[in-house]
Amino acid sequence: MNDAVVEAQKRMDGVVVLGAEIGWAGKNPTVVRANVNWEMLKSRDVSCSIALRIASYSGPFDGDDTTARFIVDVAKSLVDVAASHRIAPSEFQIDFDCAQKDLPEFRAWLRVLREAVYPLRFVITTLPAWLDDSEFVPLVREADGYVLQVHSVPLSNVNDRATLCDAALARAWVRKAARLGLPFSVALPTYRCSAGYDAAGNLLSVAMDSVQPPWPPDTRVLEFASNADEIAMLVKEWRQKRPSQLREIIWYRIPVTTDVRNWRWVTLSAVMLGRKPLHQLVALREGENPVDLAIANTGEADELLDSVVTASWSNNAVVAADALPGWVVDLTDSRAVFATAEEHQMRLSVGAKRRIGWLRYERSPSLQLELTKKNEARR
Repeated sequence: MNDAVVEAQKRMDGVVVLGAEIGWAGKNPTVVRANVNWEMLKSRDVSCSIALRIASYSGPFDGDDTTARFIVDVAKSLVDVAASHRIAPSEFQIDFDCAQKDLPEFRAWLRVLREAVYPLRFVITTLPAWLDDSEFVPLVREADGYVLQVHSVPLSNVNDRATLCDAALARAWVRKAARLGLPFSVALPTYRCSAGYDAAGNLLSVAMDSVQPPWPPDTRVLEFASNADEIAMLVKEWRQKRPSQLREIIWYRIPVTTDVRNWRWVTLSAVMLGRKPLHQLVALREGENPVDLAIANTGEADELLDSVVTASWSNNAVVAADALPGWVVDLTDSRAVFATAEEHQMRLSVGAKRRIGWLRYERSPSLQLELTKKNEARR
């Protein structure tokens, strides 16, 4: 994580540090504090903001009850701990999963929270569905700005949507937000996740990292990803001409080496410039006889391996062949076709290599390798 923050400092104007998350035991608030390396932030002179995330809550909302005081105390403590390390955050963000019907009541919290973190710039995270609500403008006027989050996991799997961010909808939402005439930021996703749905199609939970939730046996699991090409074109448009109210893009989240469900820096860097990342898979031969076959990702984005590798030869006899787990091989006298198994879905990270199988001949062969996608190979 430290290396990721240092890299972000080179490429971005700052980072938003998650300070704590408030959850609920019934109606009683609980807090989990993040293990923030404040000393590193100070020593590197990192420009940072602090975020406080609050899980869904059905009320009651009051600006001076025990719940509000608990939230205020947590917010103040985050500002205080930053100050104790001689860090001056640029702003304080509240990320609350508020039900749309509760927007008027949410304002009671915002009034006391804004006062608690003053004079820091106070920002809230909002959802596109709120833009048409008559309470939206009064809500965001309680803050100094807002972040429009245009990525989400659907609450039901009815539409089988595969992406976290619909580019066409994101464009429309940003235009709509701009017409309100209030300053805002837009949050774009860099990650992918798995979501579990029950038999009725309702969302059970989301796996955001390598930890798999304990889903029931009949859970339908869908993967949702961030389409780097589409998001790059969004950024290109906004770099060329953006609404004056759109202050900045916030990337959720910065690349961390151990985070296997997030973009690498090479991907994010291309997208930040408004350029589609290079997509490039190559088939490799390793060894003389036997020959190991592999696929390498020499591009700038992680790739889904829906691939076929065809090895062809002439004037030679193949003695044996096999595919590694996740792959199948179809062998004839003059060629071997390796393809991903139907039940397996694999991704190949930028710079990574995956062995797919091997071939053994009577003598060292002269091979021609061709890599195609499955749908192209069937034509």
